[in-house]
Amino acid sequence: MPDIEQSFTIDQPIERVWDFFQDVPAVVTCMPGLEFTGATGPASYSGKVRVKLGPIAAAFQGEATIVETNAAERRARLEAKGIDRHGGNRAQATVTYELTAAGTGTAVRLYGDIKLAGALAQMGRSGIIQDVAAEITRQFAEALRAKLAAATGAAAAPAAPPALGGGRLLWQLVWHRVRNLVARLFRL
Repeated sequence: MPDIEQSFTIDQPIERVWDFFQDVPAVVTCMPGLEFTGATGPASYSGKVRVKLGPIAAAFQGEATIVETNAAERRARLEAKGIDRHGGNRAQATVTYELTAAGTGTAVRLYGDIKLAGALAQMGRSGIIQDVAAEITRQFAEALRAKLAAATGAAAAPAAPPALGGGRLLWQLVWHRVRNLVARLFRL
């Protein structure tokens, strides 16, 4: 299934961002549609995530495990899996995040692989998963900026847009694809 790669920068020192990323319940509060339900081991966590793309809705319950942490290189890898018992969808993901200094701020790079089974797998074939990953990353970055700014007393970042939901997200993604297609056609 799709390989995902996203990146963004945060106007905070790398040590501060790294420390925040080590607090899994705090990180989850920045992720749209994700709910932390508890720790299941020293590096394993359970949670729920709800996704709705047009007519397809899924409510996954699953677990994520941090399988590698390299503090010296500011990199970690996690593996997650979940099941949507009502819709028959299954998901597995391996995601790595890397932090690097970017001036006085921090560059965050996320990359990994997502495997889907069930009705959502059809969406992955259309490329919509890439678009959803970009939107989730954008919302995560905005929420992270706001949370870190609030903790330091800095000016608050703009509020994050509403969490991913139904038709609105689907139409945003379709509009984005149509706009890009038209732009490519007229550049010829």
